[in-house]
Order: sequence, then C-alpha cells, then structure tokens
Amino acid sequence: MILFYIKTIIMVSLDADGREIHTCYTYDTSVEYRPNIKQLLILLVPSNNSACDIFPAGVNINVTIGNTDFATTVPLPVYLPYSYTISNFGYQNTTQIAVEGFSLPLDGLGDEISIDFLLIEIYSYSEITRIEILEMQTIISSLSECFYADMPMLVTKDSLYITMNATGLCRIQISALKSLQVTIEGKQFSFDLTQASLVDLKTNYNHNVKFNVSLTPSGTNNFLFTAEESMISSTAYILTEQGGVETRIDLQLSSCDFLSISNFYSEAFLTFNDRSFVFAVQSAPLALYQMEQILMVIGQFPDSINVRFEIILASKSYTFDSIFAEYNPLKKYYIMKCADVPSNEKAACESFYDLCLEAKSATILISILLYSQSVLILAQHDRIQFKPPLYERAFLEVRDSSVCVHMQQKMNAKLSGEVKVQLKLIDNETLVSRGVYNLQTTYNDVELCFTGDMAVQLKENAYNYVAQMEVVSGSNSYTTVFWNTQTVSYKKSNTAAFSLIGVAAIVSTVFIVYQIASFQKKLKLLKKKKQ
Repeated sequence: MILFYIKTIIMVSLDADGREIHTCYTYDTSVEYRPNIKQLLILLVPSNNSACDIFPAGVNINVTIGNTDFATTVPLPVYLPYSYTISNFGYQNTTQIAVEGFSLPLDGLGDEISIDFLLIEIYSYSEITRIEILEMQTIISSLSECFYADMPMLVTKDSLYITMNATGLCRIQISALKSLQVTIEGKQFSFDLTQASLVDLKTNYNHNVKFNVSLTPSGTNNFLFTAEESMISSTAYILTEQGGVETRIDLQLSSCDFLSISNFYSEAFLTFNDRSFVFAVQSAPLALYQMEQILMVIGQFPDSINVRFEIILASKSYTFDSIFAEYNPLKKYYIMKCADVPSNEKAACESFYDLCLEAKSATILISILLYSQSVLILAQHDRIQFKPPLYERAFLEVRDSSVCVHMQQKMNAKLSGEVKVQLKLIDNETLVSRGVYNLQTTYNDVELCFTGDMAVQLKENAYNYVAQMEVVSGSNSYTTVFWNTQTVSYKKSNTAAFSLIGVAAIVSTVFIVYQIASFQKKLKLLKKKKQ
C-alpha cells in the first residue's frame, strides 16, 4: 500500500536528460522531529555508491510527508548545521541536514497529523535520489543547545563583553529576541534591543556564526565593584517573545573575568617549605609597558598596592594578601608563613598546607590591585596551575672541599643513573647572573655535590642569591629554585640554607632590567605630575 502510494505522489520535474540514481543511502538513514524548535533533522547514512558522487556542490531538498488519509509536498528552505551548507553539499561528507521552520500540518481538530512515511528527495538540475523513511522520532530539544559551550564573558568598569558561537538550532527563538538579562555578583542588569550587538544577534543568528556581544548600561563605573574579584559570579539568559509568550534561554557562561593584561607574567610558580607558602613571580616587560600606558591614560598614580594570592584546591581555598606602598616589578618572591597569620587562622592555614603537600593539582589566582586614595584604579588577575613539589625541603651546604645540594624528597622522581646537573646563581634584587655551573654525576635523592674549581667559585658566590638547579636524566627533568634564608657554621666553613620555592626559568637579560627601570621611572614622573 505504501509503495503504491509513494509512486503516485507528484515528484520533482527534471529535464529530458535528468536521471534518478538509486540506493545512494542505506536504510539506517533516519529523521528526528523537534517540534519545540520547529526543526526536522535528517540523518543521512551514505551507501558509498560511487554513482552518487556525481551530485554537485549545489543541491536542493524536498520533503514529502504522508499518512493513509493525508499527503502533501512541502518545499522548505534548507539549513545544514555542523559547518555544511546547501552550496557545498558532498555525497560522502554531508551526513546531517536540518530543515528549519518545519511544522507538521494540523488536522481538523487542531492537532498535528500522525506520520506513516516521509520521502526525502535530494536533487540537482540533472540528478535526483530518493530516500523513503518509514519511521520518525520526535525529540524535544533543549534550548541550552543554542550556542556552543565556550562562552567567556569579560567585564570592564563600564561594559560587559560576551563571545557567543551559534549552533543554529534556535533560529526561530532568537529571531524573537526581546532582551538579555545578566546577574553579576548578585546585581541584575537588563539589556534590550537598544544594544546594537543584540540586534545583530537577533538578525544574523545562524550556524557557526560568532558574535561578540557588547553590553553597556547607562552611567559609568557600573561594574567597578567586580574589579577586586579574581573569579566573578555571574549568570545570563536571553528572553524571547512569540505570540505574547516569553521563553527563557539560559546561557552557559564558560568564564567571567575582569579584563586584565594577557600574559602578564613571564613566570609564576608556587611551592612550600617549613609551613610557608612561597610564590615566585616575574612580570613580563611588555606587560609592564602596557600597565604603564594604562596608568598614563588614567592619569593616576597608585599610592598602595595589594598583591593577593588565592590557592584553590578542590572545594577548599586559602587567600594571602600583601600590602605595599608601591609596585616593585623586581620583587620576585613572596613568602606567606602560617606562623604570621592571625592566631585564629593558624590552624586553618596549617591544615591547608598539609592538603597542598599531598595535592596533585590546584589553581593559583594572582591579583595585583592598584589603589589611589583608597579607590581602585587598576586590577590585574592571572591564573596559574600548581605543580606538586619534588622536594619538601632543599638547601645548599658549603664544605671544606665541596658544595652540595641537600634534598628531602617528597615524591619518587623518575631520575636514576647518570644525570646532568646545571646550577645557576642569580642576584635576588638585580637579576644579574653570578655564574652557571655544570655537573655530570650519579643521581641519588640525598645530595648532589660540586667539587674542584666549581666548588671554589660557588663558595665565593654562595650568599644572598637565588639558585636554580636543573637535573636531567633521559627525557625526565626537574628544576628546583633555592632562596637564601640563613647562614650557619659547618666544619669551619659556612653553610647557606635555602627554601625550596618551585619550578622556574630565571630570565636575567639587560632588556628586562631596562624595561623594569623604565617602568618605575615613568611611574615616578606620573606621580610628580599628580603632585
């Protein structure tokens, strides 16, 4: 009955040379109907029939639906998701076709008719192939699939910026866009079609089109209250209105950050030693130049700086703050001791320290907050990833005829046999190099010793410096940095003890020193102008 019925319906007309190509697709080809977004999704399974490769890039599609009582041919506009369009059809590659604006006809009682079959026709000027579908699956699509997952929001003191990459699955709903609602740190903001970027979103929403939505409320400094937050709490959704009925489309923001200078640090690390959290940071010269330019535009000189470190470990976090009168880019190391925190916080600090020693992953949030007369004028936020320390403690020991690095190993290093060791000494304040010392020896997890001329040179330079040691064995390598903290007597020689502070790459070029000096000089000039 069905086969007879299909042959009697009206087909697409082709010219005299036109021909029908059979079995281009298998019986696994199926159709999904999404009534809530008015979409018919055709899932094509090519049969790999080489005769079907003749179809050109430009093809048309026709959908015929029917049951025992009703039949109609429905020519519809075609939209291909997942980067396919009707203008670049490929027999082997086009596996999904989404027909937008598709609604089933209604019976006399206002209900959608039931479907006994569908006939899909794909045709060009001279070729046609037909696919019979005897079953159709009805699916209610989620309106959370209107955009792809990567949707960051950036915040400035005056505006919000959301990057949105459309899937094309919600064209009907977005075409009825009414407003976009944003809640940020508990405060709600509403943006209507007076925002030009929302008009663009409403008009041009389509598959794989990226929108940079810019939202600016009336007034100034609307979002300055978020500048101190390294992680901003926010939600957003779109309101559409069709026939007097409002629909809410939630936006899954992937991140929300206050706008900062990208790649601000050339290096930034965290490690632990003797109940102390030790942070090592190095501002990149280009980032310092950008900060200088921003301060020049603002026309204000910071009179206090808060350097904040927040460690996030699973569901727990801990924050340290250091207040300074000025920002000194030369300051590389910040030591936060549990012994120095208020007495009511010591237990929590030490407990968090123990958790970090056992952790394999964590996130470190670094914030530089610049204030002028207690008013925030510039905020810089960065995220770094924590790396578990190789050693719980390391120190340098100066002996009569050798200089050795003693190590208390925390984890099993993938180091054994012959190793190459490189030890660099660098002045902690000026970043000027005090020498590079190379050693090839057999590795053990207790000490690595330098002897001969290298030991003599190390003794001369073994005070008030930072030492970077890299140990390499095959494809495995570990870099350790030591910081001078005390001097003690050992067999009539001096011993310099160092705190392990993490993995770093010390950059000590004339260019860096020049850029830092230039940055500080220009800030001082700016301060004099303000006075």
